[in-house]
Amino acid sequence: MKKGFITPKEAVLSFQHVFAMLGATILVPILANMSISIALISAGIGTIIFYFITKRKVPVFLGSSFAFLSALCAQMGDKGAIGSETWNYAMAQLSIAVLCTGLVYVILSLIIKLVGTNFIRKLFPPIVVGPVIIVIGMCLAPVAINNFVAPAGATSTQTIGYVIAGIATAATIIGFSVFAKGFFKIIPVLLGIVVGYIVALCFGIVNFDTVINSGWILFQPSEFTKAFGWYGSLGKIWNKDLVAVILMFAPIAIVTFMEHLGDVNASSIVCGKDFITDPGVHRTLLGDGVATMAAGLIGGPCNTTYGENTAVLSLTKNYNPNVLFVAGIFAVVLGIFSKFGAVLGTIPAPVIGGASLILYGMIAANGLKTIVEAKVDFSDSKNMIICSVILVIGIGMSAAGKTLNIGILSFSALAVATFIGIILNAIFMIGRGKNKQESIVGSAYGGELVKSEEATEENAVVEETTEEAVVEETVATESTDNN
Repeated sequence: MKKGFITPKEAVLSFQHVFAMLGATILVPILANMSISIALISAGIGTIIFYFITKRKVPVFLGSSFAFLSALCAQMGDKGAIGSETWNYAMAQLSIAVLCTGLVYVILSLIIKLVGTNFIRKLFPPIVVGPVIIVIGMCLAPVAINNFVAPAGATSTQTIGYVIAGIATAATIIGFSVFAKGFFKIIPVLLGIVVGYIVALCFGIVNFDTVINSGWILFQPSEFTKAFGWYGSLGKIWNKDLVAVILMFAPIAIVTFMEHLGDVNASSIVCGKDFITDPGVHRTLLGDGVATMAAGLIGGPCNTTYGENTAVLSLTKNYNPNVLFVAGIFAVVLGIFSKFGAVLGTIPAPVIGGASLILYGMIAANGLKTIVEAKVDFSDSKNMIICSVILVIGIGMSAAGKTLNIGILSFSALAVATFIGIILNAIFMIGRGKNKQESIVGSAYGGELVKSEEATEENAVVEETTEEAVVEETVATESTDNN
């Protein structure tokens, strides 16, 4: 690393970025029964890949995506201990699905390069994206509640402890989110987990067996086999079930693409630079895609740009992309120390439940936020129909445990809801006619830097009309004066 790459003070800021993303990034593998160490390494490698693909211009950290959590839990949640035969088989399937999801990002980035972002925003407007995000959050709600329930055989003290630890975690997150200032406001989830963990210790519901039995370094034979033993199952997974797993994940990339636009817009506004234009949203999306494919190769969850770290940028006023590059290296180093991951793995279910209670609700709330910020007109029956159909199909199919099976293909509730929402919107958009198509302004995706061509054209027409009116008024005034 060349001299002057970052200063010692910026190195501390790099470590702060790691802590800002830590709570959310480790929560995904904990909830989805995946390796915490691999998730940290995936986040670090993904950030480094993103740094280079975006020409070292965009200060963004990548971490585990919550949008894929429902699919991750369905695929990995009940597959036994990490490294077991059933877990390895499921992980091998997941790795291919994550690779394909990253490929969807890459394809979208190529499309954007050719046709621009406006076409994509028309195809996936807020009235489609918002309800889909709500479905993701609501489908996860039962998982959060179940984490508050003590397992069979628990003592009465432990049963009470499950509830109290969960409530303490949620209350701490709420308290720091609302009342804290400075850096503590950036890491409410991490602080909530710490407080909930201490409460859980008091009730004796923390199990340290995994810490005692784990190795120190990921490359120790026992740890390496447990983390990467799923490679041995790759030859067994090529069947129709794999297609179903891929179809469960790939459509979610459409939703996270919209989130990506919002995150890049937000980073642009915070840093005072137009990253949509330079290096271009096609490059930032390509960075997300390649980073996700890299995660699939090593058994990590899908990656996405992190808003938590954008908040840190706003707080510190330091926008040096090199700081995020070093933060990525720190994440990889922490992931290599498997004992660190084992300690994080001792976080008990009620603490996870308390954090999930807030986070899953916030996913759904972000869907509402997308709709509100886009000022979607619900007096228009077409918008009401699109939203209603997406919500009922997505939440209804998920609650009933149903999928859409067509031959060897199996479509998840989220995939079906998303597809039908897109089709309905396309039909109604054609029906509205060119003059009645809604303009999708940038604020719907997190900022004002991205605006639709229609809105720009309308503004130009208004300005031209205003200028003509001014000219006419001036001529009339001069004529009066001459008379």
